[in-house]
Amino acid sequence: MESNTKARMRARDAAMRQIDRITRGVAFAAIAGVGMLTAVSAYSIPGTAPSSLTATTSSTSARSGRTISTTADQDIRLRRNYGESP
Repeated sequence: MESNTKARMRARDAAMRQIDRITRGVAFAAIAGVGMLTAVSAYSIPGTAPSSLTATTSSTSARSGRTISTTADQDIRLRRNYGESP
């Protein structure tokens, strides 16, 4: 009778280990899936580019005579703030 109890305990422990491995696998797959969906959605948003691909322009300020490097969007905003046409 006691050996039957030990056999059931070993079977239960083996089943718990298997459930643990399955749970870890499902959790890892879920996290990887969310990461992949995030990457796909980031690449599919129109009008965005990685920061390394943004155009940089240099302009000389009329007030200080210094050369300032800005991106195209920053340049347009600066010109609007100082009353210049883009």
